[in-house]
Parts: sequence; C-alpha cells; structure tokens
Amino acid sequence: MFLLLGHGDDLCCAGVHALLDQRGLDARVVAAPVAPPAKLIWRLDAAGLTSSLFPPVPDTAITGVLVRDTGWLDPAGWEKEDHDYMQAELRAVTLAWLAGLSCPVINRPDAAQWYRAGAPLVAWRPLLRRVGLPLGEVIITSDPAEAAAFRRRLAKDGVAGAVYAPLTNTSGYLLDDDDAWDGIVAVQERTPVCLAEPHGASMLACVVDDTVIWDREQPAEVRRLDGALRRFATVAGLSFVEIAVAPVRRGLAVVLVEPRPRLEHFDEDARARILGGLVAALTKKTRDVAVAPLVLS
Repeated sequence: MFLLLGHGDDLCCAGVHALLDQRGLDARVVAAPVAPPAKLIWRLDAAGLTSSLFPPVPDTAITGVLVRDTGWLDPAGWEKEDHDYMQAELRAVTLAWLAGLSCPVINRPDAAQWYRAGAPLVAWRPLLRRVGLPLGEVIITSDPAEAAAFRRRLAKDGVAGAVYAPLTNTSGYLLDDDDAWDGIVAVQERTPVCLAEPHGASMLACVVDDTVIWDREQPAEVRRLDGALRRFATVAGLSFVEIAVAPVRRGLAVVLVEPRPRLEHFDEDARARILGGLVAALTKKTRDVAVAPLVLS
C-alpha cells in the first residue's frame, strides 16, 4: 500500500497515483493522515518500534509514502488558541509517525521544515553556500546609510534598484525609484530590512532522489550546477525539491528553494520525468529504521 499525503487535485499526487495504479499497485491519497477513519497506534518499548495507522493493517504493509501536505484541522468550533495548539499536536504526531516508518518516504520532513513552511531564501543560504551553489548579494540592515550604499553598489554595476525581501515569506518587491526607497527608510525606523540584488529570468530544476531534472534544455553553464544541487538536496534532507537559478550581475545564483515542488511550474516533458522519478523512489527497497538512543542532558 502506497500513501500519498496530500490532495487529489494536486498534479503531483494525481500523477503518481495514476502511474502506481497502472502498475496494479494499491495507492491512496490521504488529506489528513491521522484523522478518522485512521486510528494511530505507535508503540516504542524494549522490543522496538511498532505502529499502525489503519488497524488491523500494520505499518509494515505500507510500501512507500509521498509527503505533499501536513494535513489541516478544521477550525470550525475551536477557539483560535485551542485550534493552534491542536494543529501543532497533530503535526507533531504525524512527524513522529513518519520518522518511524521503514518504507521509502519522499520528503520525510524534519521539524524545521515541518513548521517553517514557506521559508524565505535567506533561511536556506547557509546550506546553499556549504554545497558550493552560487548566491546573489543580500544585506539585512536597519541602517539607512547601509541600504543607500547597497543601492549605489548595484547602480555602479548597471543595476537599477534592489529587491525588498520580507523574512516572513518568499515574496519580493522591487525598489526602483526614490519613493520606494523612502518607504524602506520608514520601515527601517522600526525593523531591519532584507535587501537583495535583482535577478533575470529563472531556470527551474527539480531534484528527485538523486536526479536533477531541468525545465527545458539548459546551457552547459547551468548544467554544471547539477552536482551541487544533488549535494544540497542531500544535506537538506529533501529527496524532492524545486530550485530556481537566475542570472545576477556577476553570474548565476540560486533565487528560490521550494521543498514542495509544483508540477505546474514545469513543461510536459519535465513533468513526466519528475513523476517517473517519484514512482521509482517510492518503489525502492525498504530500509531498516534505527531508533536514536535517548540522551539526557
């Protein structure tokens, strides 16, 4: 039995489900994995770990899981604080359950990724730099003089304006005139701002397991990043991740990391290869789960 945690209208879940069904394999799309009719049993004792989500079927009968969504608790009838607490509890339970499965789990999330959905690019920069991927220049400052100096550096290289990139999401706003820069100065009176150099048209790649799939053919300069992209997926713990690179004033740079890739961003050929790669990863041989020892500090 394969579980696809997500929604049937998601192109990725629908496509993987169709391919598994063509092979005669049992696949189920599950929007809320621990909600009824599921009954989770998770037991850790001296004999090891045992669990089941759909009694009387043990979790050892699950042959692969694709994580596309964390599930959502309907807020109807809940006070906001109570709903937030229960939503966090449900996610924590699901996280623990996924961590104990012995089958292939595509994007078995760690806690940071689970609770930091929609993290901005700056949050990924340490890992991107560690594996040798190129990055554009970014500053975070509450000093208007420093922001003005950044603007002058960009202008010296023929770049008009900068991008204001909030630290709470992946959006960006081009600062291309004096009024926009005056607005940033006003914001800096209350909080530091993140400013990045603008970039050109993006080129999308999707790492599936250990394969880099580009949207359309890309030049050799871009394909030379394949090795570093694979290393990033490994150190980030993401067997399925979308990454965008784009030209900046001194070459190429990573401009987006999306741990929940969207198939609609890719052309038809890339979509087919991505879905094939996901099915291949799901149907790999199961692994043994090593339970980490308890460390008391």
